[in-house]
Amino acid sequence: MTTSSPRPLFTATVAVAVCHLCEDQAPADDEPAVTLRPAHGSPRPVRLCARCRSIRPGRDRGELVADDWTWAFLEREVTALGRDHGAGRWLPYRDELHWAQNLHTATWTQSTVEHALRDAEPHVSTGRLVHVVEPLPRLLALVNDGDPALRTLRRFLNNITAGPA
Repeated sequence: MTTSSPRPLFTATVAVAVCHLCEDQAPADDEPAVTLRPAHGSPRPVRLCARCRSIRPGRDRGELVADDWTWAFLEREVTALGRDHGAGRWLPYRDELHWAQNLHTATWTQSTVEHALRDAEPHVSTGRLVHVVEPLPRLLALVNDGDPALRTLRRFLNNITAGPA
C-alpha cells in the first residue's frame, strides 16, 4: 500500500511587479503608470522602473512608443556585451576596435551612424559590436548624441576603446 501526501487544492501565486521595458523587479510604484497601446487590444497602464522612466527616449510622453522598445533592446545588448567583455568572453578584433574608436569619437547623427554601419568591413559587419550598434540610427531620429538614453552605449564604447589599440 502506498500512501501519498495530500496535494493542496489551491496554489497561491504572488504577482511580482516588474518594469515593463527592462523587467527589473523594482518598478516605481509611486509614479503614475504609462500607457501601453498594443497593436491589438485596448490600451492599458504599465509600470516602469525609475531608470527606464527617466532615460528612455519617450520619457517626455505618457505612453510607450516603439522607440522605447528599440532602446530597451539596445540597453540589453550593450549590457550583455559589456559583461562578456569584462569577463574576457568577448574581445573585439583589431578592425572592430578601430571601427569602435571611429564611432566613439564621431558626433552621432542618424546619417553618420548609418554611414558607419553601411561602410563597415565585411568581417566587422558580422561581429557582435555592429549588431549592438544597429538600432542606434533609429534612436538618433528621436534624440541627439548627448541624450541620457545613449549613455550606456557611450560608456561601453569608452571602456573598450580606452586601452591601447
